[in-house]
Amino acid sequence: KRAEDQLLLQTRSAVVAAEGRGNLSAEDAGLIHYPGTDRLRARGEWCEVQEPPAQWALRTCPWAGWRPNLRVKVLTYNLYWWNLFDRKGGAGRSAGKLIARTAGSHGYDLMAFQECDDRWRVLADARAEGLSGDYDAVDGGKALAILYRRSRWRLLSAGRMDVGEDGPAQYYGRRSVHWVRLQNYATGKTVFFMNHHGPLPINQAGSCTGSAAALNIMKAIANNAHGHDAIFLVGDFNAQRRSSRIQELSRRLRRSYTGRSMGGVDHIFKNCRWISWGRNLGKGYGWAGSDHDALSSNFLI
Repeated sequence: KRAEDQLLLQTRSAVVAAEGRGNLSAEDAGLIHYPGTDRLRARGEWCEVQEPPAQWALRTCPWAGWRPNLRVKVLTYNLYWWNLFDRKGGAGRSAGKLIARTAGSHGYDLMAFQECDDRWRVLADARAEGLSGDYDAVDGGKALAILYRRSRWRLLSAGRMDVGEDGPAQYYGRRSVHWVRLQNYATGKTVFFMNHHGPLPINQAGSCTGSAAALNIMKAIANNAHGHDAIFLVGDFNAQRRSSRIQELSRRLRRSYTGRSMGGVDHIFKNCRWISWGRNLGKGYGWAGSDHDALSSNFLI
């Protein structure tokens, strides 16, 4: 069976100890945990979330004193499925060509897709265009998917959680995050990689569309990532840098790279000031593409 069939996708709620469950398991003992206060965002809504202390952030390197010795290459790409695939049949494997031609000799370690109805179709198109490497895929629901290179990474866990909701002016439903936690075979280092497709309208604030969504993302990270994980958060956030969502996230994580599409709504965040370099890869290769640019970043961790 594929990896997603082997996992029970689950989301931990707030701090385990606070729920009176007794002694923490070895797995739970390493969790960061979200430090909620008595201040609330989106009070009374399903997405209500406690604010953390003002200075709380995940902006430090997890391996103090370790020398960076592992290159990690990531991709995030909104595939515009209904148009590029449903209407245009993939436009001659446009997205697959982009992935294959930008992978380089190292290849992608981690790929995150939004508006992706068939992750295996995307992988097959990329392989047909020359992508090498042995990949597995995890379905995040709501047209989200993560692919990881399983010859380099061992899947430790995966999960998903609703974090926000579209506003009434452009409503499609609730919005979620999903993640994988992986361990590198060669070094033993662990990575927490999260994918997100954010609420509409673009930059909308308030209720479950604004900064409450950002804090729910941070809560999902803190309650599922471990203190020694390299953390990456990527996706189409439907929010530009000036929005309340991105400003809130930028206080808690390090924004590493931002694209240009729609004023810059695609972002890559990290938790450490590693050496990194990002690229805007364009919308596709061929006679049609996505309405978003794919983004890639290399990290030396």
